[in-house]
Amino acid sequence: MKVLGIVGYSGAGKTTLCERLIAELSARGLRIAAIKHAHHSFEPDVRGKDSDRLRRAGARQTLVFSSQRWALFGEDPEPDLPSLDALLARLDTRRLDLVLIEGLRHVDHPLLHKLEVHRPQLGHPLLALSDPRIVAVATDQPDLLATRGLACPLLPLNQPLAVLDFVEIFVSGGTNQMSDSSSQTESAARSQIDELRRKFEERIGQLGKQIDELSERFQQSASDAKAQVEADLNKLKAEHQAEYEQFQKLQKAAEESWSVLQKRLDSVATQMRSVVGQAVDQAASALGFAGEGKTEAKTEAAAEATQAAPVEAKTEAAQAETPAESQPPSDK
Repeated sequence: MKVLGIVGYSGAGKTTLCERLIAELSARGLRIAAIKHAHHSFEPDVRGKDSDRLRRAGARQTLVFSSQRWALFGEDPEPDLPSLDALLARLDTRRLDLVLIEGLRHVDHPLLHKLEVHRPQLGHPLLALSDPRIVAVATDQPDLLATRGLACPLLPLNQPLAVLDFVEIFVSGGTNQMSDSSSQTESAARSQIDELRRKFEERIGQLGKQIDELSERFQQSASDAKAQVEADLNKLKAEHQAEYEQFQKLQKAAEESWSVLQKRLDSVATQMRSVVGQAVDQAASALGFAGEGKTEAKTEAAAEATQAAPVEAKTEAAQAETPAESQPPSDK
């Protein structure tokens, strides 16, 4: 008798796979027993039936049977999971070829081999990386898991017959045939990886050629554009050379005219300063001031002289009107 655990996380499809395996393997003549691990307290019997009433009355074990079927219900007041040995002891193993156990992914037992059901899109850890009891992984993405370096074969979950054939080999052939199957599966996976690598490298080479072609075309376009710009500039220069030369001549003439005008303005300013200076000196001289000092001082002196002139004139007139007898007698 072989013991195979179908393990994996919730939602991976363990019950669906067990149901399909039991139906197909039974059709091939194998005798299958199923053990289901339930995570919560469950009601195994129809409530209100005689067996349910007896169990609820306190019977530790309740065996219900008929000519076609029998069932054994056990009650354990201690909240402790039974061991795998205890579960197998409840079965008539002499009449079985295979015991399928759904669940118990963390159980380690020498009789127990495990088949993991794994869907990468669910985001759960891959148990086969750390559990040596797992003899195969059934997955919907074998190409993705082929890169994980697993030591066990990968089975296509979407092809139930492939999983079924593997389980049948496990039941009938034992470890050696499983190893051969594992080696074949690994060889097929390695071939797939090599083929994917070859296609990837071929695609990379094609992309490299396309990049080189684009780079060459870009460089050629840049060179053509540069040559066109230079040609346009040379054409514009040739067409407007005469205007440019005329502009240079006008600019030179304007600079020369400005230089002459600047010199003329400087000369006029010098002459004006000289004339103004002479006029101020003459005015100052006429008023009795020396023609020395700054222009502002001469101007102020001229103004003061102008104000003092009437006073002096009046004094002289007064002296002229003084009688002769008032003058001192002459020596004569």
